[in-house]
Amino acid sequence: MPVINISYSSAERPHYDPRALMVLGPQITVDILSPLVVEKWAKSSKKEVKQAHNLGALIDTGASVTGVDETVLNQLGYPPIGVSSLATPSGTSQTGVYMVRLVIPSQKDPRFPPNIPRIIIDNVRVIAVKLDRQPYKVLLGRDVLSRMVMVYNGPQALITLGY
Repeated sequence: MPVINISYSSAERPHYDPRALMVLGPQITVDILSPLVVEKWAKSSKKEVKQAHNLGALIDTGASVTGVDETVLNQLGYPPIGVSSLATPSGTSQTGVYMVRLVIPSQKDPRFPPNIPRIIIDNVRVIAVKLDRQPYKVLLGRDVLSRMVMVYNGPQALITLGY
């Protein structure tokens, strides 16, 4: 089982800082790839499928589904597989639903050596959301979190994910 530890620190407390975790929230980086079936088709057809690497993600236990910034999804060019209603504090709207593969943490994140196991989840339905004013591009919702164990250790400023 891959286990990922994410510690939070600050200039004042370089080893760990619970305030940093509280202010920033639990964040990690992710890669967004096409589902494996699409990747296999693209290879056999000699087509290129775009990928997004090292995207900041907020672990959001308040979100029932995983959301990806609509700008990222537009740049990837993946076609939506449907439409869903999105309820937010500012109202309800319709948004596109997409199928992706998630890699957690990002394979390009320099904080995690390339040889550590990654959490890879194929065929994840994500919705397009507007995150242009946020420091992250992905909201990892309970649909993804329900597939793993998460420990939020506030006093030690540590998040642990296991899959």
